[in-house]
Amino acid sequence: MNKTLIISYTPRDNSNTKKMVDYFIEKNKRKTRITFLDLTEETPDLLLKENLNLYVNRNFGGMELNDEQHKILYKNDKMMNQLLATDFLVLASPMYNMSLPATVKAWVDAVVQAGKTFESTEQGPKGLCENKQALVLMTSGSDFGTEPLKSMNFATPLLTACFGLMGIPTEAINVFGIQQYPDIAEEMLETSKNEIELLSKKWY
Repeated sequence: MNKTLIISYTPRDNSNTKKMVDYFIEKNKRKTRITFLDLTEETPDLLLKENLNLYVNRNFGGMELNDEQHKILYKNDKMMNQLLATDFLVLASPMYNMSLPATVKAWVDAVVQAGKTFESTEQGPKGLCENKQALVLMTSGSDFGTEPLKSMNFATPLLTACFGLMGIPTEAINVFGIQQYPDIAEEMLETSKNEIELLSKKWY
């Protein structure tokens, strides 16, 4: 059976993003083996002085790490290996301040690893994660699907670019404007479920 990794950041009570990811799970739990990573419970390590230098020296400089140094990188390496071991990825998150929540960006920084998920060549970066596909499920209170806010959406383009760097084609199902358009918010969520169902049929 194929494998699906779900990376979820839905900390708010009655989260609309959670409604979307819950629907994805309900539709597909019998079609794929799901690993669920809740970023509100298991957070990546920020790249700070100690672990960043170990990562750079190992991944770019070829330095051999000792057991204690491996432990420092263990959590982020575990998340990277989850990505390497899966066939499909679903990342579910709201948009915060036109971009990704810090915890979601920390997950991206954990899994985008030189020599593991991408490599540098004379022609530029090359993704090492072939034969995978990704889906981004995202919500926002304001309408980032139309101008003037559309050009200020740095969240989904950032995820698409980072997945692309690793060689993973990405689709996005967005529900933008939930607070801006309260009269049709439920209708927009129902539309997203239809889109999830169509994509699920393509994947599985």
